Amino acid sequence: MSVFQGAAGLSRRGFLIGAGGLAAAAALTACGSGEDKPAASSGPWEFTDDRGQKAARDQRPTRVVAYVSSAAALWDYGVRPLGVFGPQKTADGTKEIQAGNIDLNAVTSIGNAWDDFSMEKFAALKPDLVITGLTGAKPTDLWVLKDDLGPKVQQIAPIVALSEYKVTLPKVIERYEQLAVALGGDANSDVIKKGKDDFRKASDDLKAAIKAKPGLKVLVVSSDKDNLYVCKPEFFADLAYYRDLGLDIVNGAGSDDYFETLSWEQAGKYPADLILTDSRTYALSRQQLAAIPTWAQLPAVKANQLADWSTEPRFNPVLAAPVIRKLTEVVQGARTDITA
Repeated sequence: MSVFQGAAGLSRRGFLIGAGGLAAAAALTACGSGEDKPAASSGPWEFTDDRGQKAARDQRPTRVVAYVSSAAALWDYGVRPLGVFGPQKTADGTKEIQAGNIDLNAVTSIGNAWDDFSMEKFAALKPDLVITGLTGAKPTDLWVLKDDLGPKVQQIAPIVALSEYKVTLPKVIERYEQLAVALGGDANSDVIKKGKDDFRKASDDLKAAIKAKPGLKVLVVSSDKDNLYVCKPEFFADLAYYRDLGLDIVNGAGSDDYFETLSWEQAGKYPADLILTDSRTYALSRQQLAAIPTWAQLPAVKANQLADWSTEPRFNPVLAAPVIRKLTEVVQGARTDITA
């Protein structure tokens, strides 16, 4: 089976984008002030998403279905969707990284892949709101709910889409907190407050680690058996944030969003001291990459300056802080002389 896991009809772009500390503090403080009280459960409810589209209900929605990363972002605020769609479990039954702290035994799976969505299971839940990510400039650039599926879903329940496109991580976290609070979530719980403190500290520590490694050049990639995909940081919320903190990330060329596509013969196009590789099950594993001669000859690979990166960031402070801490450790331990 290919690395696309049999996802027939799934576009390569869909697969791929599935594929400073002060800024973090400002954003996370802003989203915790003035809008941190749970919305009233009675009376009309509405929320304007990042497409400028307003979802309205007679009362606050309680039967929510969400894309897995969206559900994970809301979960730690106490907003627990009934159903989730998108990759939740790997082939061996373990939890996918984008599922965060979701109790997968407590939710109904509407589909376990980007091209898998059961309208029957969805309708049976009688949802009153659907939440997903916005991955492009068009209102129809939605995780999973593409083509004619979006309108079909919309006939049953309104869709709220929060943008992951060309925005930085603190902004996405802020928007999910606003939505969580609107749905009755708690932005002042001990879990969230600790998460925010951890996020700020992790961001400050990463900024300091980057400053202590002048000249460190980082390449972030995804891959499949045919191509190497070089990330364009501005399109990824986490990478854009790391770049704001000072990390020198190679920027792929070309007019495509998210990635520059290279053949494996071109794998050495961008010299780098450190390479971050897509850690999802849908991309090539480190072992599979090692079998590709042009990859194996890269200086950073020979120096074992490799680390994991998830193409789908975690969009709340509780989930994001450990990811930033791990990157900080990687930067602290990295050599800066590989491309010298």
